[in-house]
Amino acid sequence: MIILLILSALTSNACADILEPGTRGMERCVKIVNLDEFPEIVFVGHIIGPLIHCENPYIISPDVCLTQYYKANDLTIYAIEKDYLESKGLENIDLESDSNPCFYEVEINPDWDVVNEEDPLIREEIEYSIAGFSEDRLIIYTSRKVSKYNDGTPDRIETFEGPDIPGMRFVIKENASSDEEYMASLDDDLPTDDDLPTDEGTVQDGDKVKDEGILDSIIHFLKGLFNGK
Repeated sequence: MIILLILSALTSNACADILEPGTRGMERCVKIVNLDEFPEIVFVGHIIGPLIHCENPYIISPDVCLTQYYKANDLTIYAIEKDYLESKGLENIDLESDSNPCFYEVEINPDWDVVNEEDPLIREEIEYSIAGFSEDRLIIYTSRKVSKYNDGTPDRIETFEGPDIPGMRFVIKENASSDEEYMASLDDDLPTDDDLPTDEGTVQDGDKVKDEGILDSIIHFLKGLFNGK
C-alpha cells in the first residue's frame, strides 16, 4: 500500500509537469524595482506549496528575480520593519500569523508561464513597484512590462500608473504614540500664563512712568517761572 501511494504521488506530479499538446513554456522575470524608497523596511518572499528546494523565506533584492520555485506553489511578499526584523530574527517570525508585517499575494507565476506554440512570446520582464500600505495589505502594482518575441517582432514596452487608493500610507503602521508625544513636546514649549506679564502690571507701570513724567514737567515749569521773577 505504501509503495502504491508513493507511485501514485510521483505519477501525479509527473502528469502535472507535462504540458498540454500545442503549448510550451515561456520565461518570466519579476523584480521589485523601488525598494530603495523604503529604506526602513525589509521585503521578504515566502513560498507555500508541495515542492520547495530553495531558500525560504528569502530576502528580496531589486536586482534578483522573484521565485516561487514550483508552479504549484504560492508566493507571498511580506513587508517587515527593519528594526523589528533585526530584533526578532527572520527565523523567529511566523509570517502567516504575525500581525506586524503587511503582505501581498503574488497572483502570477513569477518564474514562467504557458503559451500556445504559435504564440511568438518567449519572455516577459515585469517590474513591480510598491505603492504603499492599506490596512494590513502591501500595495504592489505592475509599473513596467517588457515582452520579447521570437519572430522578429520588436520588444513591446508597457508602463503603468500606480493605484489611487484613499487612505493609503507610506509606512507599515501609523505610530500614534509617537505623534502624541510629539504634540505634547510642542505644548511643553509654549509659554504658560505665569510666563506672560499681566495686563494689570503693564498698565500700572505705564501709568507710573506717565505720572512721573508730568510731575517733572510741572516742577521744571514752576522753577523756571520763579527764577525768572
